[in-house]
Amino acid sequence: MDAWLPLLQLEVRHGYYATGRCRGLRFEPTLGTAAAIRRADIAARSDGCNLFLHGPADAPDALNTPDEGLTWLIFTADADFACATDDPACRPEQLLWIQGAESGGDGTLTATPRPLRDARVASLLTSADRLRPPFAMLWLPLAELRRSWANAAVARLSWRLEPRATVWKYCLHGDWPEPALAIVDLSGEASFGTPARDRMDDGTPMLAIRSTGRIPLEQRPTRRLQLRSRPESDGHADKVLIRRLPMPAAQFLAREVIEGQPTVISEIHVHR
Repeated sequence: MDAWLPLLQLEVRHGYYATGRCRGLRFEPTLGTAAAIRRADIAARSDGCNLFLHGPADAPDALNTPDEGLTWLIFTADADFACATDDPACRPEQLLWIQGAESGGDGTLTATPRPLRDARVASLLTSADRLRPPFAMLWLPLAELRRSWANAAVARLSWRLEPRATVWKYCLHGDWPEPALAIVDLSGEASFGTPARDRMDDGTPMLAIRSTGRIPLEQRPTRRLQLRSRPESDGHADKVLIRRLPMPAAQFLAREVIEGQPTVISEIHVHR
């Protein structure tokens, strides 16, 4: 039996996850791609983050598809993924289309939104896929893959996803009589506005402190925020009320209108 060689490795990175490795991805080849790699005796596997192809040395010569490309539908299974990902696609009418890397590039893939009714996308989806569309569709042109294989090299590709950035809203419940409450980012990267009186949906009063800009979500927060009281008298140090505020969870998202614009926010509730 001919020795099997590594043919392709696609690595998906994600800025939300602590390790940088994406989680919970499922790569499903389209019917045409599944048949093509089977005929060429190529094995495909994935680990929720990477996609690998292995096959015999003559596999590239035996690999052919009608559109001269290999296509996978990418589905997500991790519970945090949808909320934690900066996703430019308008769901469910669109998905992300990932085009194979250009010749001479570094193997970095980019994704652009495409409607499901796009002729190229629609031709690759089954009726079941249209009911539950994939997160993304990956198309790799065989011409580019063969250029790598001609040099006896593994086609190494990478795709990076960015974390969702939201306005962080700290909801302070209970009695907070201290003057000039303020949230301070010890790294100095994020800033927060002044406390404002607000109410929960059920009418319960609270104090709300919102970030002045969007802050990326993190699976394991590295940011350190403190709640302080700032005395009115000069020369007195801030009083630290909470040494380390809790960070937002990816799935606790809401919407508010801020300065006339619908805005995704992360609510963090702090009780006293």
